[in-house]
Amino acid sequence: MDKQQLQPYLTLIENLLNCEKGNEVALLQQQADLIDPTLLTVMQHYADWLEQQGNSNAGWLRQFAQRLAAALNDSTAPATDITHDAEQFLRQTLQLIAETQGDAQQVYSFWAQHPDSFNESLLQTLPAVTTSLLAGLAGNSEQRVFIAAIVGTFSNLIQQFPLGQRWLNLELAIAAYQDALSVRTQTAMPVEWAQTMMNLATAYKNRIRGDRGENMEQAIAAYQDALSVMTQTAMPVEWAQTMNNLATAYKNRIRGDRGENMEQAIAAYQDALTIFDPDLFPDDCRRTARSLGNLYADQQRWQEAIPIYQRALQAAEILYQRANLLDGRADELTETAALPRRAAYALARGGHLQTAVEVLEQGRARGLSEALDRDRSDLSQLQATHPHLVTRYQDITNQLRNLETQQRLRMTSENRHDITPEALRSDAQGLRHALTETLDQIRQIPDYEAFLTQPNFTDIHKTLRPNHPLVYLVPTPIGSLALILTPDHLSDLWLDDLTESQLQDILVNWFNAYNQSQTSYQAWLEAIDQGTRQLWDPLMLPLVTFLRDQHCQQATLIPTGYLSLLPLHAAWTEATPAAPTLTGRRYACDDIHITYAPNARSLTAAQAIAQRPEAASILAIDNPRNDLPNSSREVNAAVATFAQPTVLRHDHATVEAVLAAIPRCTVLHFSCHGTANPQEPLLSGLAMSDGRLTLRDLLDLKLAAAGNNGIRLAILSACETGLQGSKNADEAISLPTGLLQAGVAGVVASLWSVSDLSTMLLLIRFYDLWRNKNLEPSVALRQAQCWLRDTTSQQKATYVQAEHPELFYELIPLPPDYFAHPFHWAAFSYVGV
Repeated sequence: MDKQQLQPYLTLIENLLNCEKGNEVALLQQQADLIDPTLLTVMQHYADWLEQQGNSNAGWLRQFAQRLAAALNDSTAPATDITHDAEQFLRQTLQLIAETQGDAQQVYSFWAQHPDSFNESLLQTLPAVTTSLLAGLAGNSEQRVFIAAIVGTFSNLIQQFPLGQRWLNLELAIAAYQDALSVRTQTAMPVEWAQTMMNLATAYKNRIRGDRGENMEQAIAAYQDALSVMTQTAMPVEWAQTMNNLATAYKNRIRGDRGENMEQAIAAYQDALTIFDPDLFPDDCRRTARSLGNLYADQQRWQEAIPIYQRALQAAEILYQRANLLDGRADELTETAALPRRAAYALARGGHLQTAVEVLEQGRARGLSEALDRDRSDLSQLQATHPHLVTRYQDITNQLRNLETQQRLRMTSENRHDITPEALRSDAQGLRHALTETLDQIRQIPDYEAFLTQPNFTDIHKTLRPNHPLVYLVPTPIGSLALILTPDHLSDLWLDDLTESQLQDILVNWFNAYNQSQTSYQAWLEAIDQGTRQLWDPLMLPLVTFLRDQHCQQATLIPTGYLSLLPLHAAWTEATPAAPTLTGRRYACDDIHITYAPNARSLTAAQAIAQRPEAASILAIDNPRNDLPNSSREVNAAVATFAQPTVLRHDHATVEAVLAAIPRCTVLHFSCHGTANPQEPLLSGLAMSDGRLTLRDLLDLKLAAAGNNGIRLAILSACETGLQGSKNADEAISLPTGLLQAGVAGVVASLWSVSDLSTMLLLIRFYDLWRNKNLEPSVALRQAQCWLRDTTSQQKATYVQAEHPELFYELIPLPPDYFAHPFHWAAFSYVGV
């Protein structure tokens, strides 16, 4: 049943819950057409949901549903049909498991084709079916064991089934495990019994229905029972896995003394780590060590947390190096996700600031860093002494780049969820092995000992400029941290009032409003106001104050985690009477000139490009879809000061034409539509006349290769061009990072769907400040944003009158503060140098 069909039943149930006592029957009489078995089923599910919310109405609703069921005289026949269907579906499932030996892909495919079969009736039918199957084999122990194994496999599969209702999947798993235990007894089948007990415990630990405290007690008891067989001596790996699960149960335990439960959890995690060596069991080691490190950190036991976090990072690195394909490496980075931030926070609390910076840098935009290191390393000295190694290295890396292009194509195709072809996997494995061998040889040569190793503090320090701090911003569940680097100092700034949960709340409101901005524009404006205001007191106020006290007027921010999704430069507070403003606000960017970077390594590469000969030629893309009324004005202003402009307008701006023209220019200006795809960021891109110029296309460009000086600046005057992938925020997969990787020094991009008029005015002013007033591009952007925000509409009209007289009459009637709201100017940020 779809949502539209379900809504009348939900409305009736909500009316029953909210009506005055005694009016329920009258309400039902008014909706007599809805009184059917479906209503009873929906009532049951609604009661389950209320129970999960801790709502006391759950019990009343269940009792009312039972009375209503008794009053339905014709409910027997439908119930019988439902029961028959459930039994048939269940028997088909068990048969499929037997035939496929429990192949998850085939079973899940079958289940996905029968979504309506997952209901309460299936849960009620399960015990009868399994009892019937086992009873018919009373004298055949071998067959009973076989049936129990099938039921156990069903339990494992249903517990992990990604579709359907989570609570029902767990109830089915618990019921099936309990049925399997009637055959898998401790006496007759101790190993199978222990495995089933461990799986049953996990189901109870995750259970949604029932009392949470009692479920956790059931889980702990079942884990402890399993440990009577899964001993450290007899079954060390299984023992360690069970100890890890038992630790998690104690950590989440509701009953008993909280402190004692935490100590029990710590002891169990420590026991598991005696088996989970990073080299032998890296996946288990990463999971267990991360959990133990987090537990220590939650208790502020920093010195104990630090070595455990470092062990988790060691295991994560082993897993990453073992992954040969791009998607496999991306999955490992996603799985590791917050670990570098949590570890860095603990290291900083323990006084190890330099190591904390190294961990953050190594965990931030790693794919970008590795591509920059691999493709732009200086091999001139090595070429003079060991030309054969350089030739071999270049040959291998060229093949790897070509292979990565194939992988990105596959990752964005309709076949991306299929098993990777063996040939592709084999080629990747061979090339990775060859690269490792070659790197080992190169690192034996003086001055190349650290070639293509992870960046250390010395590497990071090389990016620093006087009076221009590099600031890592680190949110965690405990609180946040800023690590502020200058050539002479490394400082820590603790932001205890900002936690990840608070950031999540801001982002939920932010993106909910943004997703509805087409129908509720005012709500989106209010969300921008609220979100940027909430960033001021706990984050930007202390940071701005610290930087000003250090006499710094500019800073490059490396925001990690959720912070990388927000316009930190637009955080604001109310202006003071001593310093009034047109908007009545003071923004972070008024005090500090703020730019952004994915990591320090990208700045090193960008600085090398920015120091090359001045930008002399521009490629401008003008309105490929022919639906942006102000695009031509913006593009004409962009190209006016360039002696060698190339402009591709409307139908001429095809994907192929643009890709061919990009390497011939030193500035790019895209005036077009943009689309972000947070789930598949490689498909984010810019709308050309015949399709989308995607991030995948840009990653294949090599603009800073031999014989090419790279591109000084790319201006993405389009919607959502700065939004990054949401699967792993710390990889920062986005159009700006893709352009930095391709060979661009600086990128101007937007975080949301921007106004055509305000963007055009902003960029007209930007080009004037950059090209005519000779300001640095990032400085020009900041001043253009302040100008757009702080001047009246009438002042803007006067400014553009000479070059764009038609705009004068368009701007004059607008309210004076029409462009003051951050919606009009704060979407754009400067990434790079």
